[in-house]
Amino acid sequence: MVMLPVAMSVAEYLFVLTGIGMLMTGIVQYGRRTSDWGGIVKMFYKRIGMTVSEYKWYRLGIGVLMLGIVIRILNLTLWPM
Repeated sequence: MVMLPVAMSVAEYLFVLTGIGMLMTGIVQYGRRTSDWGGIVKMFYKRIGMTVSEYKWYRLGIGVLMLGIVIRILNLTLWPM
């Protein structure tokens, strides 16, 4: 019974860290390709030209990060501390 909250906590951190890593991979790929490091801020509120690889890393990162946040909410709902 104690094992499930611990596994959920570990999964939460793994998904959040993996999501941040994937997000950063897409951002760094864009920055290296365009040499426009100031344009990285525009990614979050404006459409910019990204390659397929950059876009895949960016979107996967957001998806995995959101999954980690959902696991966090479930973890806090089912096993409040």
